[in-house]
Amino acid sequence: MATAVHPFTGEYELDPVHSTFQFAVRHVNVSTFRASFGDVDAHVSARNGTIDLAARARVASISIVDPPEFREHVLAAEFFAADDHPEIAFRSTGIELAGDGDAVVSGDLTIRGITRPVTASGTYEPPRQDPFGSVRAGFDLSAVIDRRGWGMDWQAQLPDGSDAVGWDVELTVQLELVRKS
Repeated sequence: MATAVHPFTGEYELDPVHSTFQFAVRHVNVSTFRASFGDVDAHVSARNGTIDLAARARVASISIVDPPEFREHVLAAEFFAADDHPEIAFRSTGIELAGDGDAVVSGDLTIRGITRPVTASGTYEPPRQDPFGSVRAGFDLSAVIDRRGWGMDWQAQLPDGSDAVGWDVELTVQLELVRKS
């Protein structure tokens, strides 16, 4: 990917109404379970020729409501350990933007207090003015992680010997950002 001169300047904050933080994982090899986080934040800082992205999600804001036992299981030590690690965090270490709108964002992802490198790819939308005078920009990114790398190694076996829950988890974020005045 040829890197373009990035079009971002200044500081941008997340528009949470128009942004999503989601994950998807295979369940009993027949479907894909999807959930999202509602309490999220992201910040982009573009200065001196570099772009930095930082984001966080409160684990307890996961979209699972019913049944309560399933929500408790996902928030417990087998998966997110939310009592001890209430946030998921990401901080970029490198952002490559191409003139055609492709984006590659590398950084450190922290889940359950474990920080590991991750690279997400997708697209970006350069800053543009909205109808109300604000300047907005966007990222649409995804990455696949092996949940065992963050200590989420709970598993149950199906009668045929296969795993009940996939090890690979697809992370997707759609960020709409507003430039601060």
